[in-house]
Amino acid sequence: MLGVQGVCPQLVIDLVLDQLTVLYLTFFLWRLSQRPTAEELEQRNILQAKNEADRRLERSEIKRRLTRKLSQRPTVAELQARKILRFHEYVESTHAHDYDRRADKPWTKLTPADKAAIRKELNEFKSSEMEVHEESRIYTRFHRP
Repeated sequence: MLGVQGVCPQLVIDLVLDQLTVLYLTFFLWRLSQRPTAEELEQRNILQAKNEADRRLERSEIKRRLTRKLSQRPTVAELQARKILRFHEYVESTHAHDYDRRADKPWTKLTPADKAAIRKELNEFKSSEMEVHEESRIYTRFHRP
């Protein structure tokens, strides 16, 4: 059966499907070309460069080195002889009730007028003196007056 201009509709459908397939393949190849390479992923520590056996060997080497360092630590007597470590004979301690631990909270004594004056001064500083990039100025937060 022939279509409008003497072309078989099935042939048109096949041509369109072929073009779509080429278009999809081109798109996916482009997307794959945008992916980072294995070397870039290794540099970002996303992709592990070594296999499991290499990682186990590296971890055992680190464990052996740290164990050796810990076993070769100097004793307290050696550190005292080298004057690296020193203990005092007398230690002074006081009871907790001997001093007042409470802090002075001056912001609790502010009147509403004082708070408004502080906000006004802060807003003036932000609007005139504070250096802000022009494109970031819209993000500056001003306080209510």
